[in-house]
Parts: sequence; C-alpha cells; structure tokens
Amino acid sequence: MKERTIVYRHGNGLYVNLTNRCPNSCVFCVRNAWKMDYHGHDLNLGGAEPSAAEVLREAGREWASAPFSELVFCGYGEPTMRVDALLECARAIRSGAAAPLPAGLRIRVNTNGLANAVWGRDVAAEMKGLVDSVHVSLNTPDPAQWAAIMRPEERWAANGFEKVKEFIRSAAASLPEVYATAVEDNGVDTEKFKALAAELGAKPRLRPRLDDGADK
Repeated sequence: MKERTIVYRHGNGLYVNLTNRCPNSCVFCVRNAWKMDYHGHDLNLGGAEPSAAEVLREAGREWASAPFSELVFCGYGEPTMRVDALLECARAIRSGAAAPLPAGLRIRVNTNGLANAVWGRDVAAEMKGLVDSVHVSLNTPDPAQWAAIMRPEERWAANGFEKVKEFIRSAAASLPEVYATAVEDNGVDTEKFKALAAELGAKPRLRPRLDDGADK
C-alpha cells in the first residue's frame, strides 16, 4: 500500500491534504485530469483521512527539516469538510502544544466557502484567533454562473452562492486577511466580481487556471 501524502511543500508553504471530499465539482478543478497528482505529489488519500495528530506530526517533521512561511489547508478536497480536525490543528499550534511548530506560525485556509451551509453554523467565526488568512473561491458575482462554474451538490445548488457570501462576510469580520478569488477565463465580469468582493469585505484576487501551469 502506498503511503498517503498528508503534507506537501509548495512555494514557501507547507500544504495540508486533509480530505479528498468536496461538495463541489468545479469546472476548473484539475484533480481528475491530473489523476490526483500535484507537481509530483500523489494526493489520493484512498479514503484514509489523517487525524489532527498525524497532520501535526508530519508538519513538525517538515519544520524540523526546514522551516516554511505558512501552513496552508489545501489539497484535492475541501478542507472545511473536516473543520473540527482543522481547528484542532490550529488550536494546538496557537497554544504552543505543537512544537517544533511555532505558536505564531501563519495559518491559511483555501476554501470554497460552503462550510456554514455544510455544518449549519458560523464556521468562519470559529476561526477567529486561530487562522490568519482565508482564500474563498467565489469566482463570480452571479448566482446562476456560480452554480454553472462550481457545480455544487444538489442540496447546495439553490442557496449555495448566498451561503458563500455569508461565509466571506463573517470571515471579514473575524479574521485579519480575507481574499475572494476567481479563476480567469471563465467568462466572468471581473469588475463586478471585484466590486462584490469589496462589498463583502474581502480583497479580490484573480488567478490563472492551474492547467496553464499556474500556482495555487
């Protein structure tokens, strides 16, 4: 049996592959086209999701090998599908209980913003004091276009766009840094997207498609 990739380095960060589950099937997602590979890292967990203790152990080993600038919860899956494990990791780091990881380590979450809808609670507010930055994949100012681009599960199709906006507003009120992101070349009105991001309290960020060789 192959060893799971729980954490992997990319740029100056260490990325946490917490789950392969996701409530969306985005048109720009490369997990299938790239056969669960990301720049040489096989991110297929095979259904065996890591515990918070495993994540901290692997992250600690990487830090001891060479420090990194931030810990990023982002793999081929939506990290907030395992929000309790994510927050457990963050609490351990902030409390100083995850040595050699420093208590002040920058923590970022890349998310589709559906956590509040999935869990029925204000997940963004729970990140206060634990997470430094969230990047929310909003992608468009239009709810119909959002559904076409994000291809959410049926239960999130009707109100998912509004729940993502709700998550961004809450994150903006709770966290030091919030970005609303959009993948370029999806036929999106970028000016309206930027205006909506600002209205929600987030900074807009446009990023190229990963299949063009871009970074996360």
